[in-house]
Amino acid sequence: MTPVGRACWEDHFARGRGFRGVTERELRLLGEAIRPRARALDIGCGLGTYAAALAGLGHDTLAVDWADAAVAATRDRYADLEPRLRVLRLDFEDGADVTAKLPRTRFDLVTMRLVLAFMSDKRAVADRVRGLLAPGGVWVVTTPLAERLPQERRHIGMTAQDVAIVTEGWDRGEWYDLDAGGMRCFVLRA
Repeated sequence: MTPVGRACWEDHFARGRGFRGVTERELRLLGEAIRPRARALDIGCGLGTYAAALAGLGHDTLAVDWADAAVAATRDRYADLEPRLRVLRLDFEDGADVTAKLPRTRFDLVTMRLVLAFMSDKRAVADRVRGLLAPGGVWVVTTPLAERLPQERRHIGMTAQDVAIVTEGWDRGEWYDLDAGGMRCFVLRA
């Protein structure tokens, strides 16, 4: 992202602004798709709502975001969930940053909720996630689909080409729609 983009995200999170809330149905479907008590990594945690929900489901969760304001907000809001929920500033698009901060870590579950569409090199992100997953691990990507969004909002969704890039090369995969508005959840298994 450009420095202007980073400044906008920092401001967004510093003002306490989040995005779409996590519904009970979404958590129920997630719980059905993954094994209990997983070691989880939530990439692009924003204000930490999803990471806190994962920790609440019993997962040992590391929440990461590249925005300092998001990391600070998550730490402040969910300090009572430590040590089950830990927070770290990490730019997941920067392979060197990931290698430096997560050198030998393996996760049973990696989640990306409403963030992958904003990442520039989706193939590199998918490869990086594969490298962090333990055998039998699961990558859960929740994202709007661009073709189901109004033209002026398509930039926040994943295109069919993006989906093809992200979903290729996994042992198994399934998806489900969270709503009629185009919010889809991909469950990709290593």
